[in-house]
Amino acid sequence: MRRLLAVLGLVAVGVLAGPAGPAAAHPLGNFTVNAYSGLTVTPGRLRIEYVLDLAEIPTFQELARIDADGDGAVEGSERDGWARSKASALAGQLHVEVDGRPVGLEARVATLELLPGQGGLDVLRLEAAFVAPVPEAGRVEYLDGNDQGRIGWREVTAVGTGGMAVSESTVPAGSISRGLTAYPEDLLSSPPEVRRAAFSFGPGVQAAAPGDTVGETSRPGEQGGILAGLVARPDLSPALVLLALGAAFGVGALHALAPGHGKTVTAAYLAGAAGRVRHAVAAGAAVAVMHTAAVVGLGVAVLAAEEAFSADRVYPWFGLVGGAAATALGAGLLVVRVRHRRDHRRGHVHEHHPPLSPRGLAAIALSGGLLPSPSAVVVLIGAASLGRLAFGLALIGAFGMGLAAAITAIGLGAVRARTALDRRLPRRVAEALPIGSAAVILSVGAILCLGAAAQL
Repeated sequence: MRRLLAVLGLVAVGVLAGPAGPAAAHPLGNFTVNAYSGLTVTPGRLRIEYVLDLAEIPTFQELARIDADGDGAVEGSERDGWARSKASALAGQLHVEVDGRPVGLEARVATLELLPGQGGLDVLRLEAAFVAPVPEAGRVEYLDGNDQGRIGWREVTAVGTGGMAVSESTVPAGSISRGLTAYPEDLLSSPPEVRRAAFSFGPGVQAAAPGDTVGETSRPGEQGGILAGLVARPDLSPALVLLALGAAFGVGALHALAPGHGKTVTAAYLAGAAGRVRHAVAAGAAVAVMHTAAVVGLGVAVLAAEEAFSADRVYPWFGLVGGAAATALGAGLLVVRVRHRRDHRRGHVHEHHPPLSPRGLAAIALSGGLLPSPSAVVVLIGAASLGRLAFGLALIGAFGMGLAAAITAIGLGAVRARTALDRRLPRRVAEALPIGSAAVILSVGAILCLGAAAQL
């Protein structure tokens, strides 16, 4: 094991040691659609600076609209035309009322910028400005109705300038993300969802906005950056391909140790069912196969449907289905094992059930492998865009093998732990262990369902 870890470490270092492009993963994840509204009141006018920041996958889908002639190149006229059209569409969902009366917005400027992201893909940034007339004093109510239900960061600020001041505001005067240019690290897991603002305005001196509170900003995670960076490397020699596959294997094993992926469900199931080595191997393989199939399926859907398919809307449903599978498995095991223990005490004899039934294997696969890794999806889409689909599939396969190895190792640990406990624990405690493991599976499933439901 020490030699294997050392080799994987050297492989990752070797791959990363070569020259790499400046690509960076979107800090909130590869599926996100993020927006910022900066409202500024000046004498007689309200100005809205609107920023739209798309991560890799929604940018890839939007490029089909930007590239109007379909030649695969985004030219200046196409950029300008899309920016103006998109700004107009955004303005249609920006609702402004002054003293209870709707106010129309006029688009002034709109610029589009495509920046390098992960896996050879781009990330999109649109900056647009809208203006509306306002009286000398009054109260503004603002609502951003764009991209309802999309996963991402939503932020609104309001400030006065030029002899105007904002008061009684429901939003701050300064942006904590610097207008979606520097996302605070501590908010990435729970980004703000602010779409509304209400404030009064009139002549006065605006209080200074709080100082810079961004602190440490987000950067791409090591695992996602390694995997997506491999597919876009320009110098793919046979030796580098082998090193890349080894690194993908290592990244998959590390990825399995992150939250999710059925580790707890697998360990609890095998420990409670007195599983064997072959059952641990089967569980690891099932999770890896399901994860690979989910990555390929989602990637194909994005590639085939392009702009008609919103991957971020589907993603939480994967988590909900996986959580429901774990919940159903835990509930079923709990009922069966409680009944078995009760009947066993009464002297009743039951049929022997296999430690890992097909239903249990399917539930482990769904709970641990159905939620695809966003970086793996980016690898597949990026590989297809670069004409390296076979290499991308090979990387995903190696990633899945690493995932399987880690899940199998965890399952083996649970099997050995159960064997050791059977020899040392009192009889009553050992008999209660299967019931406890079923309760753990049920709890994990419920937590997964709640987390996924919160994103719907």
